[in-house]
Amino acid sequence: MSARRQSRLPVKVSNQLASIHDRFFKQTLSDLDLARTFLREHLPQEIASLLAPGQPEVISGSFVDEELRQHHSDVLFRVQLKSGSDAFAYVLVEHKSVPDPIARLQLLRYVVRVLINWYKQNGKQLPLPAVVPLLAHQGPETWEISCEFADLFGVVPEALSPYLPAFRHALVDLAGRDGRALSTEVRLRAYLKALKYGRRTDLPERLDIVLAEARALCREDLNRIVTYFDRGPIPLSGEAFDKALQQVDPERKEEIMGWITQPYVEKAMAKGIAQGMAQGRAEGEANSLLRLLEKRFGAIPTHTKQRIFAADLASIQEWSDRAIDAPDFDSVLAPK
Repeated sequence: MSARRQSRLPVKVSNQLASIHDRFFKQTLSDLDLARTFLREHLPQEIASLLAPGQPEVISGSFVDEELRQHHSDVLFRVQLKSGSDAFAYVLVEHKSVPDPIARLQLLRYVVRVLINWYKQNGKQLPLPAVVPLLAHQGPETWEISCEFADLFGVVPEALSPYLPAFRHALVDLAGRDGRALSTEVRLRAYLKALKYGRRTDLPERLDIVLAEARALCREDLNRIVTYFDRGPIPLSGEAFDKALQQVDPERKEEIMGWITQPYVEKAMAKGIAQGMAQGRAEGEANSLLRLLEKRFGAIPTHTKQRIFAADLASIQEWSDRAIDAPDFDSVLAPK
């Protein structure tokens, strides 16, 4: 299916939703095979060619300001260069609905924190290691902003230029890339597609594109992707998955549907149990209210009984409180 123009409607990111995107991205790059491929494919080629074989090392901890964690998540990797020296790849992920021009300033602050932290931990020795900042933008808007820090200053006199901080960050704009160009590795491509489309309002219509790699994924991969969608801002149905899988993998559709719809089945069961418990409690409260009313005011008309049993739990409890000392029967069920 050819890619249509993406939706331009922004999806607001709450703290809870941002933590969902953050967790999913970090889960993806915690797989060091995927992290190695991600860095080799999305760092600038002239930098990727300097990397020695082997997996990167994840450095624990975040350098993102507390108040900005609803917009950003970050991962720091230590990588080995062919020269034998160490370097760091600092990956900052943008969760904002609209690309942010000040992200370059935030990147500068975070990279400085990485270097200060390294300097303290290594006996205040020089030289400092190289840190390559890589901004990964999830979307749904495409990133049209300069990657040059110096552009934040606008036009300045030439004499000032040598005294201003200047660097360039690498950019992975998931929103602006065709899904097939996200990675040559099928598992990484599936995860990056999930991030690319996870906040787009047209996700239900593009689910066949997102799940195009389904036949190559194991159950754990698919469950992780589906759980990410299930917790995200765009509602999906079992029917949407069924239709998409019929297009991308009809032979395994039933098997995969059994895997990916399990979260929906469990959610429906939990919801049904909760509703059943609430209904049972309401019926119990209604019976108690009727006994109290009959004891105080005598026989209760059938239509009144029907009204009580049809009411919600909060109303029944309010009527029960009134029935204890109401001066007459009509006062119990009267509107507020």
